Amino acid sequence: MEAYQIIFNILLYFSEGLILFYYADSFFERKYSALKTVLCVSAFHIALFGIYYLDNTILNLAALFAAYCLVFSLLYKCKILSSIFNSTLLLAVMWICEWAVLFITTLFNDNDFNAYQYSPAVRIFDTTLSKLAYYLVCLILIRLFSKQIKNKQNKAVYWQLMIMPVSSLAAIFAFRYITSEATLTNKANIICSIVSLLLLFANIVVFLVYEHAINTAAELYELRAIRQKQETEKQYLDILEQNNKDLKIFTHDIKNHLEQIGNIAENDEVTKYISGLYGTINQYGNTVISGNKTLDIILSKYNTLCANKSISITVKVKEANLSDIDNSDLSTILNNALDNAVEAAEKSAKRQISVDIYSRRGFEVVKIQNSCDTAPKTSNQKLLTAKQNKDLHGLGYESIVKTVKRYQGIPDWVYDEENKIFELTVAIPINR
Repeated sequence: MEAYQIIFNILLYFSEGLILFYYADSFFERKYSALKTVLCVSAFHIALFGIYYLDNTILNLAALFAAYCLVFSLLYKCKILSSIFNSTLLLAVMWICEWAVLFITTLFNDNDFNAYQYSPAVRIFDTTLSKLAYYLVCLILIRLFSKQIKNKQNKAVYWQLMIMPVSSLAAIFAFRYITSEATLTNKANIICSIVSLLLLFANIVVFLVYEHAINTAAELYELRAIRQKQETEKQYLDILEQNNKDLKIFTHDIKNHLEQIGNIAENDEVTKYISGLYGTINQYGNTVISGNKTLDIILSKYNTLCANKSISITVKVKEANLSDIDNSDLSTILNNALDNAVEAAEKSAKRQISVDIYSRRGFEVVKIQNSCDTAPKTSNQKLLTAKQNKDLHGLGYESIVKTVKRYQGIPDWVYDEENKIFELTVAIPINR
């Protein structure tokens, strides 16, 4: 039975590590992959298991606190004070759950508060009950206070899943009651304790799988939204390209008609007036800037859009026209970047945008600057949308990053607080 208890305690410490992992993952951003994080947390708990057998309560408590602080501060993007607070909170919850379980089992079972000290079976059940109660409280804290969980998960579904840990607590309590009321063989006690441990792990795994499913669904939703936006942009560009063709034909015909009118006009004022119209007509007839049809259409689109919104826009294309980038990817990068630029410039006092496309040191560079009176909102170095509907917006910059990285490119942004200028730079290597 002694060897079995050691194995059982190791598994309990591992389950405690998984609970810590799920709690920390719900509140903070990981520095490493999930697998590396779990392995590190498990390593900490193996060390804690060794310290536990030294049978020193103060040392055990201090080691727990130090290990939890190290997990939060080393494996997650968590400040020192936050690490100390969350470690203290978890240890307090763990201690309360352990004593609450001892009190309740004593009240309803054997009326012997120290029964766990001389009965291995009772100790196993009480420990499993306290860990499951600790996990249930952690789940409630996560649901109530984690912004990440609130943004991703359906509140009703999360609370419905709570029926599993509550039911498991009742089942393990029943095992504990049977053990205290009837004399069971060691084999029966082992079977009951194994089932209790499996219930504890099942609860942990269910919520981990649920969290993974929610993350996957969120990623699929984001990809679907990006794809829909790309399809809409492609349709718009096709329409815009056709309109440009029609406009070129129209301006060509108008020029011929004006030329004919000028030839037959006998009034010098009429001839002079018609001559003055040629410059304006040529401006609308010539939309070619770079030689890249998709690039020209996109730039033409935003020239018109900015003109309608009274935004000053300047475009410079030097020695690079991004022709080696797939048209849909080019559309994703520029449309998202310029949409954000127009939105910010429209709300600013200067209402200015500049687009500079050039090559430098083996890179094709797109630099977009726009006036922006307020600094952009960020979280973990990621841009956040200022729009109210955050589920449908805020995907622009993330879409740019994903697209640029497919070309081994480098996206970057900076905000000049003094001049109120937001600058987005995308550098894509020419020889990939």
